[in-house]
Amino acid sequence: MPILTRVVWAMLIAFTAATASTAVETSAGGPMTVFDFTFPEEIAGARRISIHDYESSDPGMGYSAGYRQGTLTGTVYIYGGGNQQLPDNPHSPLVKAELEKSRADIVRLWLQAGAKVNEKESFTIQDARGRTRLICAAFSITDNGDRPRDTFSCVGLTKNKFLKFRISTTQHDTSQAEARGFVDAWIILLWPPS
Repeated sequence: MPILTRVVWAMLIAFTAATASTAVETSAGGPMTVFDFTFPEEIAGARRISIHDYESSDPGMGYSAGYRQGTLTGTVYIYGGGNQQLPDNPHSPLVKAELEKSRADIVRLWLQAGAKVNEKESFTIQDARGRTRLICAAFSITDNGDRPRDTFSCVGLTKNKFLKFRISTTQHDTSQAEARGFVDAWIILLWPPS
């Protein structure tokens, strides 16, 4: 892995830990359930590589799990953000604000690493019934000499909590389809077709 990419990943991890106070990484095998939400060991062919508990040290910050398959790395976050009641609407101002925070984090961290960041598009992801579940942003990231990367951030709501995905992979013709495949597997798990 090129040095700049390692530096950016280290910065992303450090930023996540700093904004969430102290994250506790757990090594629990098998599915892990928090907030009535389960992080499976594997989903859509991606193996779980980490679980972080932010909630214990900073209530409202929740939990995350990292997954990897080939060049795709996806992190799934579930958190309340200190909100007692969240509207079940991914187009609500609260969800839009969470996506904007995620956008700003991605841009700031990659720019600090000297990379070029272009937001490619915004899009939504629906469940099998056609209901919008996630609002998303796609980015193209190019650093000095490294292969371009596609990064995606999606935010929605489930179980009265924010649900956020951050997915990154090397840029290629099917990178968005791969990211959508990862997210679609979660959509089916959380909102099964009837």
